[in-house]
Amino acid sequence: MSGFLDNTEIEIPCEKCGRKTKKSIGWIKSNSSFSCSCGTRIHLNTSQFKGEIAKAERSFGNLERTLKNFGK
Repeated sequence: MSGFLDNTEIEIPCEKCGRKTKKSIGWIKSNSSFSCSCGTRIHLNTSQFKGEIAKAERSFGNLERTLKNFGK
């Protein structure tokens, strides 16, 4: 089940210009910063983000297993 959210995109706002850049969760897992089109370098707290995504993926995995066993 791990990684099933990797293609989901989220918008990351630039603190300087307000422009929102879409990045996939998979991209964010592999990168810790990027440049906005205005030139501002945006740094991401990927360690906290990765932990929260891992918890969400485990929860969805548990739900999937529960639903498969429902009614057996």
